[in-house]
Amino acid sequence: MIGKHRSRNVYLLALVLFLSVITVGEWFAPFEDVNQVGRVFADRIMLRLMRLIVFEHPFPGRNNGRLPDSSLVAYVLGGTQDSMIYKLRTVGQLYAEGMVRKILILHRPGITEYSPELGRNLTNDEWAAGKLKEEGVAVENVEFIPVPPASFGTFAEARVISSLVRSRRVKHLILVTSRHHTERARLSFSHFNVDNAFESYIYGSEERVGIIELLRENLKLRMYRYIVLPIDHLRGGSGYSENSVSVPDRNF
Repeated sequence: MIGKHRSRNVYLLALVLFLSVITVGEWFAPFEDVNQVGRVFADRIMLRLMRLIVFEHPFPGRNNGRLPDSSLVAYVLGGTQDSMIYKLRTVGQLYAEGMVRKILILHRPGITEYSPELGRNLTNDEWAAGKLKEEGVAVENVEFIPVPPASFGTFAEARVISSLVRSRRVKHLILVTSRHHTERARLSFSHFNVDNAFESYIYGSEERVGIIELLRENLKLRMYRYIVLPIDHLRGGSGYSENSVSVPDRNF
């Protein structure tokens, strides 16, 4: 217990020192040495924050690195359009390597950029399908999955997708999300797979974010770990629920 308190105090002290150095650096911007110290502290703090929230678990391969007879199904978690660019690129690479043959994506209502070819704005789903097409993914291998709006989006996605892959008897599921979001995704999907009905693997995209987003993700992760998931467990919400999926069955 003492060790945990000491570690927390050291971490907070380092964060205070980092913010102090950045402030000083802004006051004395012409002094390169001060700015250099600030960058060093920034890198160390960001590395520390990333270690707390990253969990990547790639598919290990079987039979001397060869894939199983049935290729894996991938699910791309939701996010902003800028974030989705990196995720779609990552899953597209997995598809090109023959790792994935079916890609599930969170359905996002609404429209995005204008398409001169269509003479109208693309829907978010059309935009995502177009990005995957650029990666060589056949349109028939892409399916958009609706998830009811919720205060905790990753939690809602984990509930619906976990139930969906159970109903379709998927045994191997690849999760593709932002690298700094991988641990929260792992925690959420594990919550709905307590009996290990399927194996999950996690790939993080190459998206880069700043320290504010890393701090925000650390806070979200703790909310999930100590509040959201424990409360759902007490309510008996974890595990498989036949009624939690409203997506028609399809053979993968």
